[in-house]
Amino acid sequence: MIFAMLRVMALSVIRDRGALAMAFLLPPVIFVIFATIFLGISGDEMRLRVALGVTETALLADRLESALRAEESLLLLPGRRSAEAVERMVSGGEADVGLVISGDLRHDPTPLRVIVDPGKAVAGAILSGQVQRVLGESLPDVGLARTAPVIESLAGGFTPAQSAQLAAGLDALSEDPEEDSGTGGLVERQTIGMAGGASVTVSYYAGAIAILFLLFSGMQGAATLIEERHAGILDRLAVGPSGIDVVVIGKFLFLILQGVLQVSLIFLVAALVYRVSVLARLGPWMLTTLAASAAAAGLGLAVASACTTKQQAQTISTFVVLVCSAIGGSMVPRFMMPPWMQDIGWYTPNAWAIEAYHGALWRSDALSTLLPPLACLILVGAGGVLVALFVSRLRLRLS
Repeated sequence: MIFAMLRVMALSVIRDRGALAMAFLLPPVIFVIFATIFLGISGDEMRLRVALGVTETALLADRLESALRAEESLLLLPGRRSAEAVERMVSGGEADVGLVISGDLRHDPTPLRVIVDPGKAVAGAILSGQVQRVLGESLPDVGLARTAPVIESLAGGFTPAQSAQLAAGLDALSEDPEEDSGTGGLVERQTIGMAGGASVTVSYYAGAIAILFLLFSGMQGAATLIEERHAGILDRLAVGPSGIDVVVIGKFLFLILQGVLQVSLIFLVAALVYRVSVLARLGPWMLTTLAASAAAAGLGLAVASACTTKQQAQTISTFVVLVCSAIGGSMVPRFMMPPWMQDIGWYTPNAWAIEAYHGALWRSDALSTLLPPLACLILVGAGGVLVALFVSRLRLRLS
C-alpha cells in the first residue's frame, strides 16, 4: 500500500507539467540567478559605473585615469566632470559611485574623494579599495613619494644629492612601475544626502518588498477569473449589455485598490518605525503606488486569462514573480549584478517600481524625472489589461 501511494504521487507529479516545473525547473533557475549575482560580486563581472571628476589643480590625473579605465571591475563613464556634476550624477542614479581627483597625488593629504550614495554604501567601499590597489600597482611612485617626507623627518633630513636621487628614482618608477607601495591616506569618502544611510536603505527595500507583494497579490486575485470561467459566470455575464469586459476591468480596479492598501501598510510601518519621510513626498509616492499596483494587476490578469486551470496559473505566476523579483532588484540591489543582468532587469516591473520609489522618496525627483518609470509601469498595466480582454473575448467565442 505504501508503494502504491508512492506510485500515485509520482504519477500525479509527472502528469502535471506545472508541478514538474515548480519542483524541478524553478529551483535551478533561481539558483543560477543568485549564483550569477554573487559570482559577479566576488569576480570581474561586477562593474561599478563610476563618474570621474578632475579639478584644475589635479596632478598625475591622466595616469590614474588611464589605469582605472583599464581596470575590468570598474566602468568609468566617458568624459571628465566637475565635482558638483559628479555629485549630481551619483544622487540622480546615473552613476553608482563617483571619484573626484582634486590635488597632487604625491603631496596633498587627501587628493582623492569618493562620492557615495547612502543606498549604495558598499559601492563606495569597493571603489576605495580598487583605487588603492590600482595606485599601488600602476603608480607605485605615488606611495613612495608620500612616504619619503616621513622617512626624511625620521632620518634628520636628506642631503641635496639624496633628494635629487630620490626625485630621479620616482621619475623612473613612474615610467616603469615594478613594485607595490603604500598609498594609505589618499582616499576620503564623502556621503551625499543625509548623514546616515538607514533611511535610504529602508526606503529602497520598502519599495522592493512592495512591488514583490503587489505581484503576488495581483496574480492571486486575478486567478479568480479562471474560477468564474469554469463556473459559467463569465458566460452569463457575456450575454449582458456590457459583455465580459466589465469583469476584467472590475477586477483590474479592485486589484489596484487592494495594492494601494497593501503598499500603504508597508510604508506606514516604514514611516512610524524607521522614519521614512513618506508624508513629505505624498503626491509622488501615491502616483508611484498607483502605477505599480496597475502594473501588478495588469500582469496578473494577463497570466490568468492565458491559463486554463487555477493550478496552472499559480505555477506560472509563482515562476514569473520570483524570476522578476530576483532579476529586478527586489532581492538583491541591481548595481551589484553583472551589467548584462542589469540590462535584463529593466524588462521587469520590479526595476521600474524600485527606481520610482527611490526617486520619489530619497532623491526627491521632480515629476518630469519620475515620468519614465511611471510610464513604463502604466504601460505594463494597460498592456496586461488589453491582453486579458482580448484572450477572454477569444475564449468566449471559441467556447
